[in-house]
Amino acid sequence: MYRGVNQLKVDGKGRMALPTRYREELVERCNGSLVVTVNTTSDHCFWMYPLDEWEHVEQQVNGLPSLNPKHIKFKRYFLGYAADVEMDKTGRILLPPSLRTFARIEKEIHLIGQGNKFEIWNSVDWEAGCDDWLSQ
Repeated sequence: MYRGVNQLKVDGKGRMALPTRYREELVERCNGSLVVTVNTTSDHCFWMYPLDEWEHVEQQVNGLPSLNPKHIKFKRYFLGYAADVEMDKTGRILLPPSLRTFARIEKEIHLIGQGNKFEIWNSVDWEAGCDDWLSQ
Protein backbone atom coordinates (compact mmCIF):
# COMPACT_ATOMS: atom_id res chain seq x y z
CA MET A 1 0.00 0.00 0.00
CA TYR A 2 1.33 3.39 -0.99
CA ARG A 3 0.80 6.21 1.45
CA GLY A 4 2.26 9.54 2.34
CA VAL A 5 3.01 12.85 0.70
CA ASN A 6 6.36 13.47 -0.98
CA GLN A 7 7.54 16.77 -2.42
CA LEU A 8 9.80 16.13 -5.43
CA LYS A 9 11.49 17.92 -8.32
CA VAL A 10 11.15 17.31 -12.05
CA ASP A 11 14.36 17.78 -14.03
CA GLY A 12 14.70 19.63 -17.33
CA LYS A 13 13.99 16.44 -19.29
CA GLY A 14 10.71 15.80 -17.47
CA ARG A 15 12.02 13.04 -15.16
CA MET A 16 11.18 12.55 -11.51
CA ALA A 17 13.00 10.31 -9.04
CA LEU A 18 10.75 8.05 -7.02
CA PRO A 19 11.40 8.12 -3.27
CA THR A 20 13.74 5.31 -2.25
CA ARG A 21 11.16 3.81 0.10
CA TYR A 22 9.05 2.76 -2.94
CA ARG A 23 11.76 1.71 -5.39
CA GLU A 24 12.66 -1.78 -4.18
CA GLU A 25 9.03 -2.83 -3.83
CA LEU A 26 8.20 -1.54 -7.32
CA VAL A 27 11.15 -3.40 -8.83
CA GLU A 28 10.10 -6.63 -7.08
CA ARG A 29 6.40 -6.18 -7.82
CA CYS A 30 6.45 -5.07 -11.47
CA ASN A 31 10.11 -4.83 -12.48
CA GLY A 32 9.78 -1.03 -12.36
CA SER A 33 7.05 -0.99 -15.04
CA LEU A 34 4.38 1.60 -14.33
CA VAL A 35 1.43 3.15 -16.14
CA VAL A 36 0.43 6.80 -15.85
CA THR A 37 -2.88 8.30 -16.92
CA VAL A 38 -5.12 11.28 -16.24
CA ASN A 39 -7.19 11.57 -13.11
CA THR A 40 -10.76 11.34 -14.38
CA THR A 41 -12.16 13.83 -11.87
CA SER A 42 -11.92 17.56 -12.39
CA ASP A 43 -8.55 17.65 -10.60
CA HIS A 44 -5.56 18.46 -12.78
CA CYS A 45 -3.35 15.67 -11.56
CA PHE A 46 -2.59 12.22 -12.87
CA TRP A 47 -2.40 8.70 -11.54
CA MET A 48 0.51 6.27 -11.59
CA TYR A 49 -0.11 2.53 -11.20
CA PRO A 50 2.29 -0.40 -10.90
CA LEU A 51 1.78 -2.45 -14.08
CA ASP A 52 0.12 -5.39 -12.32
CA GLU A 53 -2.40 -3.07 -10.62
CA TRP A 54 -3.02 -1.23 -13.89
CA GLU A 55 -3.87 -4.51 -15.63
CA HIS A 56 -6.73 -5.07 -13.14
CA VAL A 57 -7.99 -1.50 -13.56
CA GLU A 58 -7.75 -1.68 -17.34
CA GLN A 59 -9.70 -4.94 -17.36
CA GLN A 60 -12.49 -3.30 -15.34
CA VAL A 61 -12.57 -0.29 -17.64
CA ASN A 62 -12.67 -2.46 -20.75
CA GLY A 63 -15.58 -4.36 -19.18
CA LEU A 64 -17.79 -1.26 -19.15
CA PRO A 65 -20.62 -1.34 -21.70
CA SER A 66 -19.25 0.02 -24.97
CA LEU A 67 -22.60 1.36 -26.18
CA ASN A 68 -23.04 3.79 -23.30
CA PRO A 69 -21.91 7.29 -24.42
CA LYS A 70 -20.57 8.16 -20.94
CA HIS A 71 -18.46 4.99 -20.88
CA ILE A 72 -17.18 5.67 -24.38
CA LYS A 73 -15.99 9.13 -23.34
CA PHE A 74 -14.50 7.84 -20.10
CA LYS A 75 -12.56 5.10 -21.91
CA ARG A 76 -11.37 7.53 -24.58
CA TYR A 77 -10.00 9.86 -21.91
CA PHE A 78 -8.71 7.37 -19.33
CA LEU A 79 -7.20 4.79 -21.69
CA GLY A 80 -6.24 7.32 -24.34
CA TYR A 81 -3.90 9.18 -22.00
CA ALA A 82 -2.44 6.00 -20.49
CA ALA A 83 1.29 5.60 -21.06
CA ASP A 84 3.81 2.97 -20.02
CA VAL A 85 6.81 4.30 -18.11
CA GLU A 86 9.87 2.44 -16.88
CA MET A 87 11.86 3.17 -13.77
CA ASP A 88 15.57 3.42 -14.60
CA LYS A 89 18.45 2.13 -12.44
CA THR A 90 18.47 5.32 -10.41
CA GLY A 91 14.71 5.22 -9.69
CA ARG A 92 13.73 7.91 -12.20
CA ILE A 93 10.77 7.86 -14.56
CA LEU A 94 10.08 10.10 -17.53
CA LEU A 95 6.71 11.81 -17.20
CA PRO A 96 5.03 12.00 -20.62
CA PRO A 97 4.78 15.55 -22.02
CA SER A 98 0.99 15.26 -22.53
CA LEU A 99 0.45 14.47 -18.85
CA ARG A 100 2.89 17.15 -17.71
CA THR A 101 0.86 19.64 -19.74
CA PHE A 102 -2.46 18.29 -18.42
CA ALA A 103 -1.32 18.56 -14.79
CA ARG A 104 0.57 21.84 -15.32
CA ILE A 105 3.78 20.16 -14.13
CA GLU A 106 6.89 22.29 -14.24
CA LYS A 107 9.55 21.79 -11.58
CA GLU A 108 7.94 21.08 -8.21
CA ILE A 109 5.51 18.21 -7.73
CA HIS A 110 3.83 16.26 -4.98
CA LEU A 111 3.60 12.47 -5.12
CA ILE A 112 0.65 11.30 -3.05
CA GLY A 113 0.25 7.65 -2.01
CA GLN A 114 -3.31 6.42 -2.61
CA GLY A 115 -3.12 2.80 -1.51
CA ASN A 116 -2.94 0.96 -4.83
CA LYS A 117 -1.60 3.91 -6.87
CA PHE A 118 -0.02 7.35 -6.66
CA GLU A 119 -1.31 10.78 -7.58
CA ILE A 120 1.10 13.27 -9.14
CA TRP A 121 0.26 16.97 -8.68
CA ASN A 122 2.00 20.20 -9.47
CA SER A 123 2.89 21.60 -6.05
CA VAL A 124 0.92 24.85 -6.38
CA ASP A 125 -2.31 22.98 -7.23
CA TRP A 126 -1.73 20.45 -4.43
CA GLU A 127 -1.22 23.15 -1.79
CA ALA A 128 -4.23 25.15 -3.03
CA GLY A 129 -6.31 21.97 -3.01
CA CYS A 130 -5.27 21.18 0.55
CA ASP A 131 -6.27 24.65 1.69
CA ASP A 132 -9.63 24.31 -0.07
CA TRP A 133 -10.32 20.78 1.25
CA LEU A 134 -9.47 21.78 4.81
CA SER A 135 -11.80 24.79 4.67
CA GLN A 136 -14.70 22.55 3.60
